[in-house]
Amino acid sequence: MHSSSLRWSSIGIFSMALMSAPTDVSAFGIMTTDRRSAIRELLTTTTSSTAAALIICTTNKQPALAVAPFAPIDALLPATRVKITIDRAVDIASNLVTEENTNESTRIEMLHNLERLLSTPQNYNRDTTPLSIPQKPAQSYLDAYAQYRNRVTILEKPGAMLVQNGEINAWRDLKKDEKAREEKDEIRAALNYYTSNLNFDPDRFSLTGTKEEKSKLIRADSVPDVRSVIASDMGLRYLLRNDVLTACDDARAELKYLLKLQEGVGSKETDEEALDGKELLELLLGAQKALGQWFDLIEEKDVLAAMDIVKREM
Repeated sequence: MHSSSLRWSSIGIFSMALMSAPTDVSAFGIMTTDRRSAIRELLTTTTSSTAAALIICTTNKQPALAVAPFAPIDALLPATRVKITIDRAVDIASNLVTEENTNESTRIEMLHNLERLLSTPQNYNRDTTPLSIPQKPAQSYLDAYAQYRNRVTILEKPGAMLVQNGEINAWRDLKKDEKAREEKDEIRAALNYYTSNLNFDPDRFSLTGTKEEKSKLIRADSVPDVRSVIASDMGLRYLLRNDVLTACDDARAELKYLLKLQEGVGSKETDEEALDGKELLELLLGAQKALGQWFDLIEEKDVLAAMDIVKREM
């Protein structure tokens, strides 16, 4: 496996291993502002081609080697179709910008090809089994809360139960909302299909910091539990997914604008500079970069296998 180092400005270094039975990690998709900031720092500092799943490091940002969580290759096919579509769109937009002598008919053809790729249904999730909305969070989440309630005093137990019930209710509402968003955005649905199929091992993770760091964390009872590790991993995936979605939405809006401008070519009102397509290309490159980072969190052999399958579909 081609693993890599990830830096995280938090406490502790953990290493996740794979599991044989799946855990519903979709319960861990809520991020705080601080976590988003830390993820942003991670994205700007890591240069790996295949990042692993672990998103927690020491306060001195000592790098950690981690093993990526696993999902079946079939679960990656929808996201791979998205990647191929965005790569094609980038190629077309690049030609639109670089081919200065392109005649009007060719230019119009390029714009309409982009429209077919970006603004018409692509059925990315074809041949997949639809995922129903889960009725409860992952068992590892429930077990972690049960362990916490066992540690608190009798007076604190009712409050702990109320907090847990509140979080579960909020989780259910978020899952329903997310399902509705997936029905309106097939790129969101394609990327979510993979993350919803991820497998983690809630029982196997190892603290890999320095001896001093480990001792300090253990003495202070500050070792992050598996819920925090999984939440950090999923938080990164969701953040990158949202970057892809935002860039694609902006690219569609820019493409719509270009098509409207193209209709007015030759008139005084037409903005000839806007017609060069540079802004559209920039937006598509942003989507391509974010999606590339999303794929970097997956084992390279799985990505290559999924690409091979999707290309044979074409």
